[in-house]
Amino acid sequence: MHKRKLSALIILIFLFGNPQIGKAQRLTDSSVNKIEMILSAFGVESDGFPNIQATIDLKKDTSICNVSYYDPKFKDTSYRLDKKDIDYIKSLLNKYDVKRLQRNYTVSKTDQPTSITIFYLSDEKIEIKDYGLVEELPLKRLYDLVYKLDINYR
Repeated sequence: MHKRKLSALIILIFLFGNPQIGKAQRLTDSSVNKIEMILSAFGVESDGFPNIQATIDLKKDTSICNVSYYDPKFKDTSYRLDKKDIDYIKSLLNKYDVKRLQRNYTVSKTDQPTSITIFYLSDEKIEIKDYGLVEELPLKRLYDLVYKLDINYR
């Protein structure tokens, strides 16, 4: 009986005390570290619809969203998502497995905005193309947060 307890203790020490095992677990971590979004207004029948290139670094809690327009009368601008928005994105991504999202979405209507969203994980990169902003979750929430059409649509 005493030998069984000792054997179990040795196994536990090996599993939880071995730094190599911890390293292997970190290398296969599939959480999202960074998101890049290219939200294009090309083909949309409105000069006031924005093009946005966004980078959201979830590890550093930083972001930058660069906004431009096809109509030169609208000046380029940029903004950052606040900490609350970044925390919301993190919680959203904890609820949805981005690996299960389709890689290509499209609608049959013409003159729709297009997005390319790239999720950078520890072990891979997932690129999703979306013509028409189909808005499957969590993409819909990301579009809402980044587009900020209430301030960016001119």
